[in-house]
Amino acid sequence: MIWPFNHKHATETGAEHYIRDAAIADARAVIEFKHRIWREIYADLKDTAFFETAEATIGEQVKFWQSRIRRGETIWLAEDLRGTIVGTIHATETLSDQTAQFAELYGLANLHDIRFFYVSNAARDTIVGETLIQHAVGERPALAWLSGRTPLVESSLRASGFEPLGEPVEPTTEPWQGVPRHAMVRK
Repeated sequence: MIWPFNHKHATETGAEHYIRDAAIADARAVIEFKHRIWREIYADLKDTAFFETAEATIGEQVKFWQSRIRRGETIWLAEDLRGTIVGTIHATETLSDQTAQFAELYGLANLHDIRFFYVSNAARDTIVGETLIQHAVGERPALAWLSGRTPLVESSLRASGFEPLGEPVEPTTEPWQGVPRHAMVRK
């Protein structure tokens, strides 16, 4: 007899989500998830043209992330029992220009740069966000930039020991003009 797998209930361990590193084949799902989240968190800050312009480059973004995964970079995914992405994070020891300038200004060293971190409302009331952070940077010092309406990301960062540092930064050029960012740091 073949027993059907029930994707609607917690596993025998009680888990309702699982975390794994993204495969090359996951790049499109990660990018599409990001764009769905962007429409939620930036809805009050950006117009329809912003989203349409960004979404028009999904194919290019997929190729970019596939090449990064091939080179050994890790994107962590949180999925529900049906395989739907509910969160994703990518961190690196190589600082972006913005993060490097900020780190120098505040005397921060040996940081991991959380380049992106998204958690959907489907992961509300869970520790998915904290678990993604743990997989991406462990207990090491790190910096993430908060922007838009991201209460789940912010609460996950705070629960993982991150605190706001400095004043919000207001980008002066498009496409991010009008979307203030605030650094969250764990020293």
